[in-house]
Order: sequence, then C-alpha cells, then structure tokens
Amino acid sequence: MEEFMMEVLNVVAIIVAGLMVGSELAIAAFVHPTLDKLPDDVHLPAASALARVQGRFMPFWYILVFLLTLAEVVIQWHQSGRLPIWITTSAVLWMLAILYTVTALVPINNRIASWEKSTPPADWKTYRSRWDLLHRWRVVLLTIAFAFLIVGFVCK
Repeated sequence: MEEFMMEVLNVVAIIVAGLMVGSELAIAAFVHPTLDKLPDDVHLPAASALARVQGRFMPFWYILVFLLTLAEVVIQWHQSGRLPIWITTSAVLWMLAILYTVTALVPINNRIASWEKSTPPADWKTYRSRWDLLHRWRVVLLTIAFAFLIVGFVCK
C-alpha cells in the first residue's frame, strides 16, 4: 500500500507541476504576445485583469508544487536513507522560482493589476515588457525544475 501511495504522490506531483509549467509557458508564448498585438484600449484592461487573476491564484499553485516536491524529497530520503539529488535539486529550483517571483515579478504584477482602478503611467508598456522578460526567465527556471523532477522519478 505504501508503494502505491508513493506512486500516486509521484503522479500528482508530475501533473500539478506540469500543468503549472505549461500554464506559465502558455502565458509567455501565446497569451502575452497576443495581447501585445491588440490595440492599447483592449490590451491594457485585459493585461490588468489577467494580472489580478494570476496574482490571486498562482501563489497557491507555486506553493503546492514546492510542497509536493519537498514531500517527495523527505519521503524518498526517509525510505532509502539517501538524499534524492534530482528531486532535491528540483525542490531548490522551485524555491528559487518562488523567491524570484516574489522579488522581481510580483511588484510589477501588482502595479499592472492596479491599472484598472487608476490611470496607468504613460510608459505602461515598459512595465509590461519588463514583466514579460522576467517571466520568460522564470519559465526557463520552471522548465528546468520540472525536468529535474521527472528525471528524479525516472532515475530512482
């Protein structure tokens, strides 16, 4: 039964992490580039609305992925007596992604989210471009973290 529960945890961790990375990749590759092609009077409110929704929902998703990955580390370490290096590295990368998000992206995201209720600055597209650049780097980090997680499950 314990082995079955570990397999369930593995699958849940992969699904939750994979969906998150896919969501962030879709934003970087499809959603924001599409917004950038829209007229400003459509782009601005859409960007603000997306920033508000993502700002409310994503913190929980990030924390859930980190906790699932950390649980994998602790359980595998306890079961085998050795530190699962691939999954541990993945957990560290998820934590770095969270710290990067909180320090670099959240302040810009909060500013963008507030534009619905206030007049945006004249250079509002500069903030959006900066967020997009930082987000692309985050997607790279998340993809690497996800790859380490998968390798950790395959190379036990």
